[in-house]
Amino acid sequence: MVEVLKGNLSQINVIDLLSLLTKAKHSGRLSLKTDKEQGFVFLKRGEIYAANFEEKKGYEALLKLTALTQGDFSFQDELTTSQRHFDEDTKSILEKLNTELQASVSTRALQNKVLSLIPKGKEVSLQPQEWMVIALSQKQLSLSKIAKEIGMDINQVFKIANKLEKQGLAKLQDKEEIMPQEKEQKYIPPLFWKTLKTELATLIGPIAEAVIDDEIENLEEIKERFPYDKISIILERISKEIDDPNKKIIFQKKMLEILKRI
Repeated sequence: MVEVLKGNLSQINVIDLLSLLTKAKHSGRLSLKTDKEQGFVFLKRGEIYAANFEEKKGYEALLKLTALTQGDFSFQDELTTSQRHFDEDTKSILEKLNTELQASVSTRALQNKVLSLIPKGKEVSLQPQEWMVIALSQKQLSLSKIAKEIGMDINQVFKIANKLEKQGLAKLQDKEEIMPQEKEQKYIPPLFWKTLKTELATLIGPIAEAVIDDEIENLEEIKERFPYDKISIILERISKEIDDPNKKIIFQKKMLEILKRI
């Protein structure tokens, strides 16, 4: 048993490491170890035939191992296992792994994006879930945090964000890109409260102003110095006061237009 190769994953990624061992047609065991976990990949004449990572085996284990970016590795010749998890050729396995890892990187990048509303004159029709994403985006939450906040699958949030972007209603951006815009307006202008009262009154009647004032008080704010970053919160709360689902959707659509003008 000879240790042919050893090093740290900061020097080479696992996919490239496996490709190297495959091209050299090595037989033996590749060990990958982090501070808390350890896994193994077994090769015979350059072909991967088994993989273990904690309790995982086969492709699931291999996918976890190739995603590691920290830890140490070593390859020892002639170490074998009686287990066999793969029948397909190693080239196909590595191509599949590489595709999944690239998709995972893209997904992680998207998770940290935020939605920025784009002013648009025409009326739009949104589903309740789309409104929720729009409302929470005004808090400058990332897509992953929006998904967690409303208990929605992250992939569904991606679909909604992409739809809004295709409709020209919003733009996916890095949070750093929109920070300067946040500083331009600290407080909500008085005109907004007049518009909000008018729109809400058409749906729930003369109690509209009292509902608005109550929610402002609940947030421990005043109209004259109501912070911009809390506008989505108050709109979301006021929307819950509307019992009629159809009226709620109408209100949400109009508020979307107002939000984009602020």
